[in-house]
Amino acid sequence: MPLRNTTTDLMDAVKEAKGIESDYGLAKLLAVEPTTVSNYRRGRSQASDEIVLKMAAMIGRAPAPILAQIAAERASSPEVAKVWRDAAKVLARASR
Repeated sequence: MPLRNTTTDLMDAVKEAKGIESDYGLAKLLAVEPTTVSNYRRGRSQASDEIVLKMAAMIGRAPAPILAQIAAERASSPEVAKVWRDAAKVLARASR
């Protein structure tokens, strides 16, 4: 079952911005294997920082808040996750 997280939201934004209808097309655009995109979509893994930078550039968004939000999702403790979420908010405001 597909999972909603920052990575999947970002993938969907790139697909919309680039007029891509399939995750296969997205994989080609990102120069990754289709199984990699499938793993992102199913929550088995999240995009690497380098892929996040590439996707953020494709949609004209500042990468720092996105990277901080993904770090929050990767965090193994609620305390660390909160610090990253707070950082993402500050970075988002600063990048407007």
